Amino acid sequence: MEEREGASPSKPEVESEKPDRDIRILADFYSKHHLSGNRRNQSVSEEKRSQLFKKWMGENKKVLDMGCRDGILTRHFIEKNEVTGLDIDKQALEACRENLKIETKWADFSLQIPIPTSSFDVVVAGEVIEHLPYPEITIAEISRILKPEGLFIGSVPNSYHLKNRLRVLKGRLIDYDQTHLRAYNVMLLRQYLEKEFVIEELTSCRGKSAFLSVAWFGRDLVWRCRKK
Repeated sequence: MEEREGASPSKPEVESEKPDRDIRILADFYSKHHLSGNRRNQSVSEEKRSQLFKKWMGENKKVLDMGCRDGILTRHFIEKNEVTGLDIDKQALEACRENLKIETKWADFSLQIPIPTSSFDVVVAGEVIEHLPYPEITIAEISRILKPEGLFIGSVPNSYHLKNRLRVLKGRLIDYDQTHLRAYNVMLLRQYLEKEFVIEELTSCRGKSAFLSVAWFGRDLVWRCRKK
C-alpha cells in the first residue's frame, strides 16, 4: 500500500519512541523498588565498603560510580577524585547530583554502557551486577570504558553463604529480591571477572566468620581487579 503524500509512516515513529519508553518504565520500576524497600539514604555495609573502595582507588582518579543511586556510597570517595555517577533511577540520580554536586548520567546500562572507550581510571559497581541480565557483556563493557591498567572495584551479595544454603534445604528461595537476576558465588564471580581482568583481591565486608572462608561465610563478595 502506497503512503499518502505528506503523511509520516507510523512504524518508524513507534520504533523511535520505544527506547525512551523502555528506559522510563525501568527507571520508574527501580525508583519504586528503592523507595518501597527503604533503599534510599542507606547502603549495605556502607562504612566498611566505602573505606575499602576509597583505599583501593586512591586519589586523583577519574571514577565512574556505576549504579550510584542517590550517592550514599559515592560521597565517601568524591574528595580528591573526579567522580561521575551513573544510574537508571532518575529520581535517586537527581538527588545524587544535587547533594554531591558531581556530574551524573541517566542511562540503562544493562546491555551497553553509554560511555566512550578508555574514559575512566576506575569503575565502581557496588551491589550492581547481580541486577544485570548478561554479566559477560557488562564486564566487557566495563573493560572497554576503562583506560589501560584501569581498576574495576565492586561487590555482589554472596548468594551461597552458609545461611542461604540451609534456607534452600528447607525449600525456600535462595534470594527474594526480584531485581536480582544472578546468584553469585566465588567460582562464578571469578569466571566472569577473569575474562577481562586480573583479580588482585577478592574478599568480604560482611560475615563474622568470613576470615575462615569467604565462599562459605562471607555475606558479600568484594573485589579489586585490574584491566588486562
